Amino acid sequence: MSDGGSIRGRCLCGAVEFVLQPPTDFVAHCHCRSCRLAHGSPVTTWTSVPRDRFRFVKGRDAVNWYRSSRWIEWGFCSACGSSMLYRAVEEGHHEAPRLDAMYVAVGSLIDPIDRPARTHVSFEERVDWLAYNDDLPKLLGKTDRRIDEP
Repeated sequence: MSDGGSIRGRCLCGAVEFVLQPPTDFVAHCHCRSCRLAHGSPVTTWTSVPRDRFRFVKGRDAVNWYRSSRWIEWGFCSACGSSMLYRAVEEGHHEAPRLDAMYVAVGSLIDPIDRPARTHVSFEERVDWLAYNDDLPKLLGKTDRRIDEP
């Protein structure tokens, strides 16, 4: 960590830089189809902080927001395409993302995060070609309901 305990993050090309002020709200591995398509990866690890503890250091205007639904926007760098952010813009989404939170892809952080991942969410949407051999809870959607693994 740097900047007095802040966690720094950025895009691939460096056009966008930001900081999170810990503590983070959670760290979870998401297996949903939207995250897979947005990141080109079988799983995306997310964290969040209240929006008043998230700050752009550089490149706020270089972030493009893609509105995937009436409720959700995804933030990515307009120069290199790095998908880094996620935010709720309206209440009513079935997974109830918080309007006051900025969700940040942990892979875009350049400083260590303040906690380990504690769960796999939307595990029912996982790809079948990647094995997970950890003891973390595997949850249905973004709920607290555990999925029995095969």
